[in-house]
Amino acid sequence: MAVLALASCNSENAHKGRVPLAAIGDAFLYKDEVELMYAAYGQGTDSVAFFDDYVERWVAERLFYKKAEENVVSTTEIDNMVENYRRGLILSIYQDRLIDQQLVPDISQDEIAAFYDANESMFELEEPMFKGLFMKVSDKSPNLSRVRAWCMRRGSEDLERLEKYSLSYQSTYESFLEEWRTVADVAKLTPITEYQLSERLKKRETIEFKHDGSTYFVCADTIIHKGDRKPLEMVSAEIVDLLVNSKRVDFIKEKKEALYNDALIKGDVTVF
Repeated sequence: MAVLALASCNSENAHKGRVPLAAIGDAFLYKDEVELMYAAYGQGTDSVAFFDDYVERWVAERLFYKKAEENVVSTTEIDNMVENYRRGLILSIYQDRLIDQQLVPDISQDEIAAFYDANESMFELEEPMFKGLFMKVSDKSPNLSRVRAWCMRRGSEDLERLEKYSLSYQSTYESFLEEWRTVADVAKLTPITEYQLSERLKKRETIEFKHDGSTYFVCADTIIHKGDRKPLEMVSAEIVDLLVNSKRVDFIKEKKEALYNDALIKGDVTVF
C-alpha cells in the first residue's frame, strides 16, 4: 500500500510510537486514527482502498482549509460566530439543567381542555376518519344475515361472534372501535375508492356491498369529516407538549427577570 510504504520511512520515535500516514505542515494523520474509522465504518470493504481513500480525503480537506485561511484575511466575523455559538450552547445546556432540576410541568386535564377550546382552528381535521369495524366474507359462507346484524349492533357479544366467525370461515375482520382510522386506510381493504367510501359513510353508518364473490361490511361507530375539529383524545398528547414547552419558556423568562432585578439591586449592573 503506497500510503503505508511512505509512512514506514518516518521515525516512530518522533511521533511517540504512532505511525503517520500523511502530513500537512504540523498536522499529521496517524494510522491508528484511520484504523478506528475503518472499524467503525469500513467493515466489509477493502481495507487498502478504504485507507487510500481516507488519506486522500484528509489531505484534500486540509489543503483546501489552508487555502481558505490564506484567502480569508479577516477572521473577526468568524470569531464572533464561534463565540455566539459557544454562548448559545452553554445557555442551552444550563437551561435544560435548570428545567430538569426545578420545573415539574404537571399539566391538568382542565388545562388541556381549556387550550383545546381556545384554539379550535389548530385542530382542523385534514381527512375523514372514523371508528368502527370492517368485515370481508365469502358469499359462500353461511349466515350472512347474522353477520350483518352483528356488524350493525356492535355489542360485546356481537363482536365476539364476529371474531369467532372470521376464524371459522377464514374471513377478514378488523375491529377499530377504540381507535381512529382514516377512511383512506379502510378503503384500501375494499374494491372501492376513498372518495366512494367517504361519500357512502356520509349517508349511512353501515355499508354493505358485493364484489368478486365476497361481501364487504364497513360499519362506522363514530365519524368525523374533513374540516371538523379533531377529537380531544386524538390531540391531547400534542396539547401537553405545547403546554409543557410554554411552561418551559415562562420558567426561563422568570429566571432571567429574577437575575436581572437581583443584579440591579446589588449594583452588579448599570443601565444607562
